[in-house]
Amino acid sequence: MSSYTIRASRPDEWRAQRALRLEALKDPVAALAFVNTHDTEAAFDDEVWQRRAGTQSFIAEDEAGERVANVAVLVESGEEFDVPQTHLVGVYVRPEFRGGGLAAELLGAAIAWSWELPERVRRVRLWVHEDNHRAQAFYKRLGFVSTGRTMAFPLDPSQTEYEMELERP
Repeated sequence: MSSYTIRASRPDEWRAQRALRLEALKDPVAALAFVNTHDTEAAFDDEVWQRRAGTQSFIAEDEAGERVANVAVLVESGEEFDVPQTHLVGVYVRPEFRGGGLAAELLGAAIAWSWELPERVRRVRLWVHEDNHRAQAFYKRLGFVSTGRTMAFPLDPSQTEYEMELERP
């Protein structure tokens, strides 16, 4: 098992963020978790990637400083949301790092950051594809539960995504 470091990503690291995201979109297992395609995002100009890098993200790096995992955290508040919350998106772990606890540590960092926000976030949420049973089981192990809300999968409206949440302890 390789060792890794988990930390917050910096906006000036947008090129590395782009590279890992495009890799994730090519991964047939992980692609089910994303609402965009590799071809669409590969066509984004640098300005889009730089703007995206301004979102709070947590990454894992291997011993060589290579990114091996990522999760982005969107802060959601205001009239359109029932409670102040964060939304986890872009969860990806390279295949050779899966199954060893890295994903749990990475999401743990994102969740801990959410609970520390001054706005007193009341829940962390995410969406998971109906066929992504491994991810559903993983999120349940972390304490996430289904909210009962669903939405059509953006890449194929005949498929469904389920919302899951973790409420503040």
